[in-house]
Amino acid sequence: MSDRCASRAGDLAGQRVTVMGLGLFGGGAGAARWAMEQGARVTITDQKDRTALADVVEGLESVDAPHAPRFTLGGHEPADFEDADVLIVNPAVPPSSPWIERARRHGARVTSDIALLLERNPARVVAVTGTHGKSSTASFIKGLVERALEPEARCLLGGNIGVSLLQHLGALSPRDVLVLELSSYQLEHLSNDARPSVEVAAITNIGVDHLERHGSVESYRDAKLRIVDLVHPGGCAILPAGEVAELVKGRSTAQVFTHGADADFSLTGSDLLDRRSGEAVPVADATSLQVPGDFQPQNLLVALAAGLSLGFDAASLRPAIPHLEGLSHRMESLGQFTAGLAAFELIDNGISTTPESTLAAVESVRSPGPSLLIAGGQAKRGVDLGALTNALARSGGWVLIPFGAAAEALSRAARDAGAAVDDEVRCESAEQAAARAVSLAKRDGATTVLFSPACASFDRYPNFKVRAMAFRRTLRELTEVPAGAPR
Repeated sequence: MSDRCASRAGDLAGQRVTVMGLGLFGGGAGAARWAMEQGARVTITDQKDRTALADVVEGLESVDAPHAPRFTLGGHEPADFEDADVLIVNPAVPPSSPWIERARRHGARVTSDIALLLERNPARVVAVTGTHGKSSTASFIKGLVERALEPEARCLLGGNIGVSLLQHLGALSPRDVLVLELSSYQLEHLSNDARPSVEVAAITNIGVDHLERHGSVESYRDAKLRIVDLVHPGGCAILPAGEVAELVKGRSTAQVFTHGADADFSLTGSDLLDRRSGEAVPVADATSLQVPGDFQPQNLLVALAAGLSLGFDAASLRPAIPHLEGLSHRMESLGQFTAGLAAFELIDNGISTTPESTLAAVESVRSPGPSLLIAGGQAKRGVDLGALTNALARSGGWVLIPFGAAAEALSRAARDAGAAVDDEVRCESAEQAAARAVSLAKRDGATTVLFSPACASFDRYPNFKVRAMAFRRTLRELTEVPAGAPR
């Protein structure tokens, strides 16, 4: 550990730390556990009650730490904010929360899991964000880099992908690499004076998302662009060619490289090319990537660009490409399912919560026959369904099964575009949509069923994973799955 990091280790000892927003994906729990182990007197407060958070709470109560945690669950109490020395905020909490302002007024330092990590981390950092593809790209970077590192060095993946890396701080060294997937929510919580500590920042793309939080496309974009402000002098930013790259020039000292058609890094056919020298230098062949999805080679391109920008050469990165794996619920083929005489492939793209990402999934499917798209949930503010429904109409081979709160809007948009829609039965849930898909597959002989909701899950489910697993369970209950198929 560097001298600077060593001097900060344990700097929360004896301080009153409030963790606001425990969450279900590990970020709040990771920060609380770390603060407890630092010797802080930790209070954890969440709007959810103890029953909803039972597993996480029990895990924290079992931590061997100098002080046992306090819990204020099912709501917040003023004293937990007014008496705090430090407030650690879960990214799901809007920065405009009056509770955060209350803590600031009473002298608390407001921070987050990611800010605490970046302040103390001695390792090299690659940070990735984007509207689509950031999880796959971050996962690819880890897979590429960990094989290229010297044997005693480590590459760890964390951030928005669900794992807090605070627990690893004590064992990290400058030889290690951290790959952080950062959401707009996490970036929004980083203060303007956050220490520039990122070596390579990458943005896969910036579309339209989370307007219910950010208010406008411009505010959402600006939250994403904050990742570039984290780059330290001498570092670099890998950005989509065009508007995003132009916006960054002049606001950062980072060296800017672009990806896209004829950019510094580009994909031509199956060739991944490095054009930084002015010549097209082959880096790798995208056909060696085994992860499904026509959009995945572009994610691989950004991942390779990050690896090259860290100083690794193409020869050390290429061997890992055939071994890269896709993430669950991202164009994940679950194999062949049978129902009566019908047989169809089920593809779980449950990660999709925007029409753009579902459109990319639809365009990646190569089906020998009729296909069913199951989409629905809670439509996000400001998103346009037109590109997706127009693509369904042009293909001629897709039938949309809408479900949830957005079912009517999806059905109307599809019919206006001339796409085929099955809305004879109103499906309120993903489970009902799964049952309807089995019924239609039996009747019409569909060969592919794609679950790609294009909408948020919050009309009925706490997150996209719960929704996707509910869909999968219902399909398995109603069909037969060949032995060895993923479960």
